[in-house]
Amino acid sequence: MNSVDAITVIRDSLRSNLVDPRSLAGATARPGSYFIFSDEPSANDKFPIIQLKKLTNPTEILSIGYEYTERERLVINIWFSSKNGFKVTVGGVEYSNAQLVEYYLGLIKRTLKAQASTLHTAGVIGYHHLNTSPLEYDDATQLYYGCCTVQVEYFVI
Repeated sequence: MNSVDAITVIRDSLRSNLVDPRSLAGATARPGSYFIFSDEPSANDKFPIIQLKKLTNPTEILSIGYEYTERERLVINIWFSSKNGFKVTVGGVEYSNAQLVEYYLGLIKRTLKAQASTLHTAGVIGYHHLNTSPLEYDDATQLYYGCCTVQVEYFVI
């Protein structure tokens, strides 16, 4: 396992378990690969999007010698971004702008927590939600955005 593999496992879990916000707004649902990214989205991708970005990756050495085992902690920011004015309705409640970002950050956290056993089976252990950022708005791009910071661990032998 390495950081790229761990991020891919988390991305794929989100792709398998999150509903495309555009489908909640009445549009045709996109496959997860068109709204959840572990690299840079293309200029053609439509918002809302989710993007995973590695924040830090500290290592703890667990044994001695030349073939030592390491436990790596991977801290990831999971960003959700949506255009100003985009609206979805969930259970009769309409979410837009900052409320939509807040709703989806909570959904991301709950989804990953619920998938902790599946992540563990794939080699990504110790899922923890660390923080949720304040929500922001960028006038130039007309994007509302925020992130939840999560930590996972894995072993390198």
